[in-house]
Amino acid sequence: MQTKIAWYLLTLLFKELRKRSSQKSKLKAVLPKKKNSTAKVIGWSVSALGLAGLALFLYGTKVEPRRYRLERLTVYTGSDEGTADPLITSLKILHISDLHIGGHDLEKVRFIQKITDDDYDLVILTGDVFEFNDGIKYGESLLTRKPRLGAYAVMGNHDYYDYTILNKTLGRVIKKLRHPPAKKDVTPHCQALAKAGFKVLFNECEYIENANLFLVGIDYPGIKKEELDVLMTKAPAHALKLALFHLPRRLDAIVDAGFDLAFGGHTHGGQIRLPGYGALITDSELPRGEASGLIKKGGTAFHISRGLGADPRSNIRLFCPPAATVIDLVHAPGLDFSPGTDVHQRKWAAAKPV
Repeated sequence: MQTKIAWYLLTLLFKELRKRSSQKSKLKAVLPKKKNSTAKVIGWSVSALGLAGLALFLYGTKVEPRRYRLERLTVYTGSDEGTADPLITSLKILHISDLHIGGHDLEKVRFIQKITDDDYDLVILTGDVFEFNDGIKYGESLLTRKPRLGAYAVMGNHDYYDYTILNKTLGRVIKKLRHPPAKKDVTPHCQALAKAGFKVLFNECEYIENANLFLVGIDYPGIKKEELDVLMTKAPAHALKLALFHLPRRLDAIVDAGFDLAFGGHTHGGQIRLPGYGALITDSELPRGEASGLIKKGGTAFHISRGLGADPRSNIRLFCPPAATVIDLVHAPGLDFSPGTDVHQRKWAAAKPV
């Protein structure tokens, strides 16, 4: 409906421009002819630019934010360290993030229900689940089918804070205004997600013995390196190690901890991406070229999600449609996929959308 209204407004604007043009033509027919002026060219140029700008704004706010996509990647991980278990682990993982669900997001919820109705080994949710408390009612219906090894989530900044326009504008410049003074109680969020089948991790670890899989969930805004090191002492020697976080921050600590693959969000891919330039902002330590998708740092692969939503007051997307991602993870202990190795060149090249 919103898309139809947008095009209707564009049609009215176009008709009005044609009407005015017709009136000017009739007036010129009864007046003495004058030479074409620069003012006429400028006037048409400004009108065209205004029309194009309006069309782009309406598309970026009404159309692209609802073009939900499900993408797919194949990711290879491994280590050059010796291992007692040479078996290759293959997992099908769904990564969703930055849902920003409000009370009127039924279309988005139905998309999530559709994509979770599949046979996954894991479902990973990396924060900013609910934008407003009226969206919590959808929490228990966010997982249609239970994954084989479980569903895990962490909280994001929008789960903890109700941001004001002041926070979102002046807060970008004045650090003390960046967040509201008080955090929200996320207990209702967690209870709703638990009903769906998600386990929310708060700087906690989880070991799934039958898959030799070790997960760590990092709470917003992050975890101290010393605390992360303590959690990693609980990881079995040759387990596949996965990390979940919301804000891409201090990623070097995740690399140093020895994770094979880490999942994050928060950036929304930049929301506005210019061809040949990339994301305008990333709102994180990531450079523009790494605002979303698969990146490699040291021996750790990172997947940064573009997310499925945003704060409705700033939900504009251009060349950056919202997305969830299915990751086919192939973990081969004993093989080195680090940069510069032959295996890395062959396998990392395969880690791209299919």
